[in-house]
Amino acid sequence: MPASRRCAATLVAGAMLLALPLTALGDESRDALIVETILRIEGFDLAGSTKAQGAVERYLKNNWAGERYLDLVERFELRDEAPGVLRLALEQVDSPAGAEAASLLVTLGKGELLASTLKGKDETAAARAAQAISHSGDAALMNELPGVIADSARPVAIRSAALSALYGKDPEKQSRLLATVKAGNLDKDLRQTASEILMLSRDPEIRKEAKTLFAVGGADYPSISELLKLKGDPARGKQLFATKTCLVCHQAGGVGINFGPGLSEIGDKLDRKALYLAILQPDAGISMGFEGWEVVLKNKTKLVGIIEETEENLNITMIGGAKQTVAKEDIETRTKMKQSLMYQGLHQLMTPAELADLVEYLSSLRKAG
Repeated sequence: MPASRRCAATLVAGAMLLALPLTALGDESRDALIVETILRIEGFDLAGSTKAQGAVERYLKNNWAGERYLDLVERFELRDEAPGVLRLALEQVDSPAGAEAASLLVTLGKGELLASTLKGKDETAAARAAQAISHSGDAALMNELPGVIADSARPVAIRSAALSALYGKDPEKQSRLLATVKAGNLDKDLRQTASEILMLSRDPEIRKEAKTLFAVGGADYPSISELLKLKGDPARGKQLFATKTCLVCHQAGGVGINFGPGLSEIGDKLDRKALYLAILQPDAGISMGFEGWEVVLKNKTKLVGIIEETEENLNITMIGGAKQTVAKEDIETRTKMKQSLMYQGLHQLMTPAELADLVEYLSSLRKAG
């Protein structure tokens, strides 16, 4: 069927649907069908149909964060729905939907909601707002972050989130952060976050310098046989898992980011020797499905992460859990990496005693029962 006839058929179907009596379908099913129909009709005038307006209002109320929620808000520029979009951007900040919601707030001209949340007293919301601002990529909002980082009166958690949002993705910005750290101009309370950002940089030179700056284990780190003689404390190890770089890529006990292999039952799979080997020599064994890829786009943007492929796109999950979908037609090259996405030398962020604590904790993570 020619495109013009398909369009006409869709318009006729839409008109017929909007004319149906309320008893023809259950209210929620009818609203969902109306929503699906008007989204398919190019140039549909929502303001011209009170019946469609009612269906949209009810759908948005009953399906917050549903499959078509953001589509409706964006398509019909429903600025009154901005508080709901903000809620989605904050509550699902680690998901693609949360990132889309953050960008949509800017599109709607409501980016100030993220800025005001960042400046607010709710520590959790402010930290999430910093991450959402990073997702939005809006220059004006990004300019709010340096002031938060520099404000020693704000909680460290918020300042750390702002630091990650500002420097976490861009190697060029990370080089400036590296210079700030080397000059001794970064607040000591933010050094842990800075170490995570720089040690996980896509730029190998930045990682190399960061390892020198932040390493506490020294070049003469004990061998695995020597480490096995140490008795670790699993309680301290649990704290280390949450404060070192582990949770940037791994989940254990519901904590952390689902990027690398899950560790919640790792004690059933690897003994202490194997755990030490996996941490000290991550390239020795890369889990199937977690191989790294380097993707270079035609605009010379370089992306590194784990890929999932569809017919037309590559879905790339990068270190830290950020996701990006790129069209295959925009890709110049893609190369499977020989080394693990877990960089060599991360153990040097810990003393040998701390590493023993961490391994003892990981060894304790076993299947319930």
